[in-house]
Amino acid sequence: MTHKISSLNGNFGTIIEGVSRRNLLSFEFKEQVYDLWTDHGGLVGLRGTDLAQLTANELMDWAACFGDIDHDNFVAREDRKVDGLPILRIGNTSDELGNKNSNFSKVPSLRNDSDIRYNPETRRPVWHTDSTFRQEPPIGSVFHCRKAPPSGGETLFADTRSSLKIIDPEQRKCIEGLEAICSLAHHDKKISLYSPGYPTLDQKERVANPPNRVPLVLTHPISGEPAIYGLNSSTCAIVPKGQKVSQSDLDYWDLEGREDDSVKILRDLLPFMTSPEFTVKWTWQEGDIVIWDNRCTMHAATGFDDKSHIREMWRLTLLQSNTNVVLDHSC
Repeated sequence: MTHKISSLNGNFGTIIEGVSRRNLLSFEFKEQVYDLWTDHGGLVGLRGTDLAQLTANELMDWAACFGDIDHDNFVAREDRKVDGLPILRIGNTSDELGNKNSNFSKVPSLRNDSDIRYNPETRRPVWHTDSTFRQEPPIGSVFHCRKAPPSGGETLFADTRSSLKIIDPEQRKCIEGLEAICSLAHHDKKISLYSPGYPTLDQKERVANPPNRVPLVLTHPISGEPAIYGLNSSTCAIVPKGQKVSQSDLDYWDLEGREDDSVKILRDLLPFMTSPEFTVKWTWQEGDIVIWDNRCTMHAATGFDDKSHIREMWRLTLLQSNTNVVLDHSC
């Protein structure tokens, strides 16, 4: 079957249709997708007739061509993994005994496309870059749809390279001198406030996962393009680079799930960064695979009727590799 390759929003994002499981084994196809991923803002989606039958190991083989697969960072989520593999199950599924076996966050559904843009009053959608709380944050993720509801449950993506290019020069100069303080404990506590039952860190886990600092403007190591970065549900404060913060402030942010007013520096940019010229709405079909680059995109989940329908997604997290792994014919 001939592939159909289309742009998603100008130079941001690409969809490849007519993809088969056999294609995922082809080095030439992997190389083509990797180049599209790099050249079009770090967002590529695959769609095909038999991708819904993809096995967990096949998905892992595919993902390994974009970066090293994260096998270790599943704190408080070990029971949400697929078959003990480094794949996080996301959705509202349960096992055969009725126990929840997927990570689930209760978020609003889109009423219409105007809801894609960040609303400062509701603070929704929850636009973010992933896992900025880690000492070495992930470079991206692979998302695979196993079961989709008939409506809702879309994933939203924003191009943070293009929005940085056209913000006010004085504003850009300001944010280039700032960094975000990001904490996993703060992240989990914050989400638990609107998603009861969401796992939170105990004191031992909190000590093992100290806060991390990341720049608000990150230069991509491959493309060399700068992009706005650092907004995550773990972002509890924004400070000038190198400025110290007190332990009492960290305790408050972590244990109460409340963020410092300084985070408004990024939040105030969100309505602009998530305007239609920078965003993509991905409506999932079973079997779809989407690869995004965490260093130059943001994304957000949207809700669905989780009382009536099941949504199951498989997610692999990608770490920086010392080599361009797609060029290794063994991948």
